[in-house]
Amino acid sequence: LGIPDYRERLAMERELGQFLHLLVVRALREDRTSIAVATFIQGQLGSRFAQPVTDDIREIFEESSCRKPVLYLLSSGSDPTANIDDHAKRLKKFPTDKVSMGEGQEAVALQKM
Repeated sequence: LGIPDYRERLAMERELGQFLHLLVVRALREDRTSIAVATFIQGQLGSRFAQPVTDDIREIFEESSCRKPVLYLLSSGSDPTANIDDHAKRLKKFPTDKVSMGEGQEAVALQKM
């Protein structure tokens, strides 16, 4: 049996809100979740929030300070480590300290700040 086209089915459901639409897509078609999330964010917040960030490392560094650290929220396939290290080498501040935030990493991050 083929999987019915979820877009047609969801379009027929007028009462279904956009967030519930997203949940149904996640439940029925996990492979389409990232596309559905991008569409949801674009619909709720605007296209500016759904576009990938391509800020220059130099500009980000200039905006940061000891009281305003840089935090990268990464998605699968994105890794700014090489760009950060290249910029640190240009500034002669290499090697840099990096902390992958996860359970128990608060103390490590605070120590490096």
